[in-house]
Amino acid sequence: MRRTASRAPGLDRWLAWLLQYGTWVAASTVAAGLALALLGSWARNGSPATAVVATRIMTTGIAFFILLPVMRLILMLGVFLHQRDYRFSAIAALVLMIVIAGSMIGAM
Repeated sequence: MRRTASRAPGLDRWLAWLLQYGTWVAASTVAAGLALALLGSWARNGSPATAVVATRIMTTGIAFFILLPVMRLILMLGVFLHQRDYRFSAIAALVLMIVIAGSMIGAM
């Protein structure tokens, strides 16, 4: 019996791991930036540099959230290529190219 994408061993486990820990990293980064911003505003001599650093940290966390679906596509593409399932590899690569093209068009 041929394996299908839904029955790929380990794919579900890898995707769950990526999304779970990726979400934790992104949320923790946003929370660290927010905490730094709050602590900087409560400080007696809160400098504008602290606010800039806090904003950059929060922006990085938001970027992690945005990149999670792209990382999922890259992981799926890698797993499908490793399993030599070229049909699903082509689909994952096509979706990844569409996402990248849409991001490039949106950045213009």
